[in-house]
Amino acid sequence: MDEESSFPRGGAERPKESSQVKDNSSKQSASAEKKSSRKRANSKDFLFGTKTKDDSKRPRKSRGASTSTRTTSSSGSGTGSSALPLGGGGVLQPSQSASSKKPAFIEAVSFQKLAKGTKLLGVVREVAADYAVVSLPTMLTGFIKKDDKSTVPLNRVLSVGQFLPVVVVRATSESVKSKSKGGSGSGTSQMKRRIELSVSPSLMNNGLSTDMMHEGMSVRGKIRSVEDHGCIIDLHVAGVGGNSCFLKFENIKDEYKILEEDADDDDDDDDDDDSGSDASLIFLNKGRIYDFTIDSLPTKSKKESSSSIIQVKLEKAVKRSKRIVDPANHIAYNHTIRTLTPGMMIKVNVEHYARNGLCVSFLGNVYRGAIDTSHLGGFCPDDLEEKKSAYKMKSISPDMWWKNVFTGGLRTISARLIAVDPATKIIRFSLLPHILSLAHLENDLPPVGTVVENARVVRLDTGVGALLALPSDSAMDIDGDDDEDKDKDGTLLANPLYKDASKIRCAFVHISKAIDHDGDNGRTPESLFAKTFSVNTIIPKLRILSTANWLDNVASCATAESIVSSAVLSHIDLKPGQIYRAVPVLANLGNGGVLVELGGMGIKGIIPATHIFDKAATGDSSYRNKIQVEKYKVGKKVDVRCLTVNPLEKKCVVTAKKTLLTNNVNDPIVDFASLKPGKVATGFISRVTKKGICVTFYNNVFGRISSRRLAEEVGVEDPTVDYKIGDTIKTKVQSCTKRQALDEEGDDSYVLELSLAISSSQAVHQDTPKVQNELVQQLPPGTIIPKKSMKIVELVSSKKIEGRSGFFPGHALISIKAKYISEKANGSVTCKLPFDQILDSYDDDAVESPEAFDALSQQILKVGKKIAQEGLVLATSSTRGHPITPIISLKPVLIETIRAEKDEGNKKSRKTLLPTPSTALYMGAYVQGYCTRIDNRYGAFIRFLDNLTAIVPKMKGGLDIELYETVLCKIIAIDVTTGKAPKILLKRVKSRGESKSSSDKGTISLVDKVRPGDDMGDVKIETLNFARAAVSLLGKKFEGCRAKARLHVTMAKSTNDDQQSMPVLVDSDDEIDAPQEKDKITSFHPFDGLKVGGIIQNTKCVAIDVRDGVTYIELTNRCDPGSSDEDLPMFVEDPSRLKIGSLVSCIITAVSKQNKGIWVQICPGCVGFVPGLELSADLNVLNNMNTHFKIGGRVQCKVLQNGAKKGQFKEVVRLSILACADSSASSITRPSRGNTLICRVNRNTKQVRAPALMVDFAGGHVGRCDITELAELDDWENMPLGRSGIDTDKSANKGGDEDDDEDDHMDARHEGDYTHGLYVSCRVLSSSGGGHSEISLRESRLEGDLDDDEPPEEKGIVHAFVVNTNKKGCFLRMSRSIEGRVILKDLSDSFLPDPVSMFPPGRLVVGRVKQIRALNGAQKKGRRTTMTVDMNLRESVLLEDDNKVAFDDIKEGDKYEGVVTRIESYGVFVRLDNSEVSGLVHLSECSDDYIKNLSSLYDPGDLVKILVIKIDEEQKRIGLSMKASHFEDDESDDDSDDSSVDSDADAAMEGVKFVDEDDDSDDENYASKLANKMKSMEDESDSSDAGSSSDSSDNESSDENDSSDDEVKAVQPMDTDVGFDWGTGTSEKSSPGDDDSDSSSSDESSSDEDDAKKGHKSRKKATAKKLEEKEIAKMEQRLADGTADENPETAADFERLIASDPNSSESWIKFMAYRLSLADIAGARGVAQRAFNRIEFRQEGEKLNVWTALLTLENKYGTSKTFKKTIENASQHNNPKQVYLRVCEMLEKDVVACHGDLAVITRADEMFSKMCKKFRSKKTVWISYFKYLLKNARHEEAHILWKQSVKSLPEYKHIETMSKFAQLEYEHGSPERARTIFDALLEKNSKRLDLLFVYVDKEVKHGQVEVARKLFVTTLNPPSGKKKIKFSDKQMKSLFKKWYKMEDENGDDDSRMAVKVAAREYVESSSKK
Repeated sequence: MDEESSFPRGGAERPKESSQVKDNSSKQSASAEKKSSRKRANSKDFLFGTKTKDDSKRPRKSRGASTSTRTTSSSGSGTGSSALPLGGGGVLQPSQSASSKKPAFIEAVSFQKLAKGTKLLGVVREVAADYAVVSLPTMLTGFIKKDDKSTVPLNRVLSVGQFLPVVVVRATSESVKSKSKGGSGSGTSQMKRRIELSVSPSLMNNGLSTDMMHEGMSVRGKIRSVEDHGCIIDLHVAGVGGNSCFLKFENIKDEYKILEEDADDDDDDDDDDDSGSDASLIFLNKGRIYDFTIDSLPTKSKKESSSSIIQVKLEKAVKRSKRIVDPANHIAYNHTIRTLTPGMMIKVNVEHYARNGLCVSFLGNVYRGAIDTSHLGGFCPDDLEEKKSAYKMKSISPDMWWKNVFTGGLRTISARLIAVDPATKIIRFSLLPHILSLAHLENDLPPVGTVVENARVVRLDTGVGALLALPSDSAMDIDGDDDEDKDKDGTLLANPLYKDASKIRCAFVHISKAIDHDGDNGRTPESLFAKTFSVNTIIPKLRILSTANWLDNVASCATAESIVSSAVLSHIDLKPGQIYRAVPVLANLGNGGVLVELGGMGIKGIIPATHIFDKAATGDSSYRNKIQVEKYKVGKKVDVRCLTVNPLEKKCVVTAKKTLLTNNVNDPIVDFASLKPGKVATGFISRVTKKGICVTFYNNVFGRISSRRLAEEVGVEDPTVDYKIGDTIKTKVQSCTKRQALDEEGDDSYVLELSLAISSSQAVHQDTPKVQNELVQQLPPGTIIPKKSMKIVELVSSKKIEGRSGFFPGHALISIKAKYISEKANGSVTCKLPFDQILDSYDDDAVESPEAFDALSQQILKVGKKIAQEGLVLATSSTRGHPITPIISLKPVLIETIRAEKDEGNKKSRKTLLPTPSTALYMGAYVQGYCTRIDNRYGAFIRFLDNLTAIVPKMKGGLDIELYETVLCKIIAIDVTTGKAPKILLKRVKSRGESKSSSDKGTISLVDKVRPGDDMGDVKIETLNFARAAVSLLGKKFEGCRAKARLHVTMAKSTNDDQQSMPVLVDSDDEIDAPQEKDKITSFHPFDGLKVGGIIQNTKCVAIDVRDGVTYIELTNRCDPGSSDEDLPMFVEDPSRLKIGSLVSCIITAVSKQNKGIWVQICPGCVGFVPGLELSADLNVLNNMNTHFKIGGRVQCKVLQNGAKKGQFKEVVRLSILACADSSASSITRPSRGNTLICRVNRNTKQVRAPALMVDFAGGHVGRCDITELAELDDWENMPLGRSGIDTDKSANKGGDEDDDEDDHMDARHEGDYTHGLYVSCRVLSSSGGGHSEISLRESRLEGDLDDDEPPEEKGIVHAFVVNTNKKGCFLRMSRSIEGRVILKDLSDSFLPDPVSMFPPGRLVVGRVKQIRALNGAQKKGRRTTMTVDMNLRESVLLEDDNKVAFDDIKEGDKYEGVVTRIESYGVFVRLDNSEVSGLVHLSECSDDYIKNLSSLYDPGDLVKILVIKIDEEQKRIGLSMKASHFEDDESDDDSDDSSVDSDADAAMEGVKFVDEDDDSDDENYASKLANKMKSMEDESDSSDAGSSSDSSDNESSDENDSSDDEVKAVQPMDTDVGFDWGTGTSEKSSPGDDDSDSSSSDESSSDEDDAKKGHKSRKKATAKKLEEKEIAKMEQRLADGTADENPETAADFERLIASDPNSSESWIKFMAYRLSLADIAGARGVAQRAFNRIEFRQEGEKLNVWTALLTLENKYGTSKTFKKTIENASQHNNPKQVYLRVCEMLEKDVVACHGDLAVITRADEMFSKMCKKFRSKKTVWISYFKYLLKNARHEEAHILWKQSVKSLPEYKHIETMSKFAQLEYEHGSPERARTIFDALLEKNSKRLDLLFVYVDKEVKHGQVEVARKLFVTTLNPPSGKKKIKFSDKQMKSLFKKWYKMEDENGDDDSRMAVKVAAREYVESSSKK
């Protein structure tokens, strides 16, 4: 009994009556829980410690025996009491005194009570990358800081509005001194408190073990990784591994989104936006934290295995919020107080009514907690006594109103746990609706800043604050609260008292903001506060300060009068233009500004230095400084006015200018939208330039006053002289124009024009564009302007035309008052008077230059003067955003012509016309105009009114007309069918003649019978083709009629309902290249299904066309019977009548070449063209138009232009398909920076700043992609634009659509990857004023930044493209703005006969930077280049060492190697290797013997040895010697050094010879050749002994050649096999090389003999020179074609190859092989070290390849010490296991090749043993060792090793390792042993079909088909005594398929049939089950 009373069982059923529960507890329930209770009594860590036997037997002391306390037995369902105190920890127990019995008091979970480890329920209020703010109970706020070790930002871990339990890490407080209100003094001391929280699962799940977990339990977890089918969750629970918890995607019940892992911070910002955008959306990414629900747990047998998985799920918020903890499960799974988690929904039993809440017990009365008044879900309503009858209650205590609610059936309720402290035993619950539902609460509190009246005090926290109940009308009305928020247990909201209480919202006032009190350092006395805020006291006014307490849903407020009446509480309350009086000065800033305080809440504002005084400082400012210091002392009060405020950044700028404080007090300018012309306001000048001044008002509203207006209104000539920034100025609004944003995301902008003409007498009428346009409408072309009505206000000079001769004439701006235009109008209108419209003719001298033309015009026109003659309106012009401007002419002849037209208007005689585009012109008419342009190719262009233009051909005297001359012409030809403006041909005449009248036209009677829209009935098809169907009318009323009817394809409706819409979706690749036949009726054509003789029903007349006396009736069947005329298809005779933006239905007639676009037919005679860029936004569709747009198909388009010309007599309508889907797409704008667009490659456009790729955009805009922007820096390729990319002068922009005709000559092989007509996606980098936009095709640019590439560093190696090569050097480009130059001598170490062909434009080169020069402003003018780089491409510079030989390092007697650079008659110039120093070898020092001709002995580029014999320090010169006698002692050393290397090479490359044995640059035979040359010269010079010398020479030469041949045959290149295919092709070339070498030697030997005998040495030189030129030509061709790097042969070739792709290990290894072939081991090592530095760190595989090559090199040519060191270095920089595996593989090859060498075998064994010891847990190393031993027939050692591996490897790797070992036994050991291993594996793992299949494959491979067949049979039908294995249907299917495949390949018909029979039997047997 003692045990049971100490630890009650906690029965489960709810009592019907309290007495019944007290007297009749359930014995059955007690016995059912008896074992569980005993188990809990003996368990450890129960509640708050270890339970001992003595404790269990100790009698319990009764706590609180009052009546209210005794209700425990009536509310609980158990029979015992809890070990916890009443209400848990933090509760003052009921009084035990007999005189005064007080209920318990629940202490608040205050800051002081928070301890480390306390668990609280919180709501994430704000989240950033490094921190998160969490709202906690009792109006506390905590912070979560990002863990320093974590790489995942917090905004990818948490989401705003997320409910989750948190753990207190620490709660700290510190004292902070605040300044007094006056800004001076020490002020008061305030406590700054900080609560640091954590959401880590390791802290939240502390104390939880797998034994306590059960299905349905909520547990904290962190997403470890996101996999293909779900997420791996890390729970940090004891006994659960890191990979032992999994969340399947199907177990996520809400919508979810997977956030990709990005290392860039910019991407994190994007994810941040996502994670906070929708609280209901579940985001999945690494590090995200959620509270998961356990879905399933592994069985007990599986728990013991390491592979057990816990399945969890993420339930919907609604379902998760309704899950209630089951008490039976809780006790059964042995939970403790440490495992209680905030957020649990638990059934609680009311034990006691505390003074401020409820004390409850839960989970079988084992635990106790409390609910304070803040979380009861309501507060006491008003007038409680009056509502007793409504509540049906006899008595209600306002102090403890909850006693009347939580009684009877409501004593058991569902509440959510919000706080648990295991140390102090504090347990708190909440009944707030949003906490119960775990849903983010819609804020129903009054907005911040609201003043609420008549609030009631409902709770007083002495010394802290008071809780005030807000009136019901002050809360925000949230719809659906009563309906959606159901009661907690089905009856709670049914209680009327609780329902009213739940509607009350509260605000908390802190004692510091309650009362204004000056004494005691501003602190309010507690006694005064308690008196003022006693319970039920009405507070007159309060002001809401914050609604950020999301968890408690309690607002923060203030009742102090100073705060309630304050105009400013936060930066949101600050209003631009608002005046704030008497604000205190806080500080004077160092820059002259002043800091002030606005309002009483510490809001600060800054007064800039320019806003202290009205006028800006000029001259001595000492007096102003003195005034400022006195006026703005700290503590003084000043008046300020708010200029701008930024609430987000909490910044405010104010002004103290007196003028701004006194003007526009009530109506300041704070926005553009409200501005109206005429408003007068005062602002300050913020900018002054030559063009005018900028005036700024409030809220960053600013306007502009142009210098022209300043000159007109106040006579200011130079604004910079008369105005200063900061001056105040009074202005008047002239106009305010709104500009639409260029894109949807952009903001609209405004243009505000101001004026200084405040009074009407000063006003210069410059009206808004709207007024200007209204006045211009009254000035149509042809209007005559009266005399002296036009005033000249400005003269604009003429401008030269860039790139060609000629200029644009200047003009005069003239102003015409409105009274001369309309009597009722006011203001004025501005017009243009071009300088070419002043006179009827001009002298030649006047039009020669713009200066002369301007001088003549300025003599006639004077600014400010009125024009004393009449004017004529020629036309009107307008630009976007500007008003329409009339163009005025003063030409007298034109004015007289117009006047004559008006005077002769009523006469019948013909007159001379000044026509407009709408004038009815005719052949023979006389017209008056003026010459606007002369083109020597065509003639003179004559201009008339409204820009109507005609031409006088040069054959008709067009070139005889003077420019700008007024001429009289006669129309000789006219074409009015081309659109709005007719095409006119003129002939100049001196006087007009008469013309005859034309005859009247006849009419056809049928036109009166039929009109468009009439029903024509059925028609019969007579003829049918692609375009038309000729039909006959079947109606009776048309019998005998001569009219012909036809149905055009555009007017036809398809009878096929299955026709596909355009574009066609391609299902198979077969259709992609299918050609389309033109004029063929396909399934996409409207005539599909029609045939001659067929009937077309329900036709209508759509138009009537009369041609040559024959009437054609155009029909359509696209209208339904009975439809109106408005439903007729569009039929227009004149395409210009198509409205821009109208929708049309078209038929596709053709697809342009090179994917230019598609041709369509709109209606008969109306052709349209849809450019590719207006077709689709899909690149696949655009690049395969022929596939997706079928001829005959119908498309819907929108009209873009109706005036684009195509051909001579046909007008083409420009259409768009994209604009139909997106209305904004029809407004084509110029590409702007940052736009991602689709463009079309146009290789016919002349390149701008070649080499570059030119592209076309929609709307006719042109783009340029620099060659450096085609690909990423690391992906640059040689000649990316092909050969055609360099022919910049051969292609020119044809314009229009003609470039399709030019495409046929383009060869795609020469265009590179960017063929003509290719559509690509690009990013606009900048929009140039030169008519094109700069773009980039780099993938990184499409989503990344647009900045240019980083500039190179001096002495760095960079890549560049060749721009041009000429005699000045080779010009390069490294980026869009960085160009370089290489002088010719720095292009190569050797002589280049033709640098232009070897360095063509577009070639990729690599060089070293010599110098970088940034361009200044003058140098940048007209250029896009910001800096130039001097570079050097010489191989010696690229490969130079850091330790170069300098002049000072050279000493007399030093010996060097060098290269011959120049040969003169007096000596040879030699440059020292690894140095820039050159010296002279005098003729006397070139040889020990006399040399007559140095050129015959030395050539530029020869390698020589030199001795320093003289040094001139002053002139920096050195003298050298090449005498052989100086180097006699050195030759033996060199030979000995080389002999060791050569001996190794002999063995490695036996039988391989060098191809070119007689090259002068070859060191091997250079000495012998030199001797031969010298001997030959001696023979030639010594004529007296010619015969004997000749014989001697022959013999010596022959002997020397023979010996040389023998030496060369003995010298072999090094073994370059380092485990890779080096790609040098040595072995392939060896055979032909031998033949060539032998033949070359014999030919040369015989040639030498002939030369010696006959003296024909010139023939040998000619042959050698020809061969040399041939080799040079081949090299030039390879360089020009860009193929030099494909098969590198020299070091320079390898450097170019590496420069093009530095990350390619193959290139580096080939270079190492090249160095080894030259016996340069150190050079090969150096190449490897360079590779490690150049290859990117991400390319781990490429680096490992080079390391392997280096290891192979050290293994063959290094020492054991260097080999070991290389292995260590390789392991540090790579995966060490992979390094050891490759080393062991290398040594294994050595063992095979050593033929039993014990040292080699021992070395390999040691390495294999070391590897297995180092990586004992890796199966790969053991398998590698197995293979090594078995291949070398060391079976016993392999068996021993296998036993060792089993002990070392984890158990889960045993199966695969044994399987591999068995396979190796099959290959290299005993098949019987292999079968034994496989049989053992299958015995233990009978369902592993993969093992069976491997077993079968090995048997079949070794010819044991019968054994393999037996394996299948025994698997299906095991022998007696063995249990039959049950496979799944899927496994059985795999087994039969494998068996049948084996029989199909190795069996016969019977065996195959046996498999089928077995499979059929299995299917039949399984179907019966």
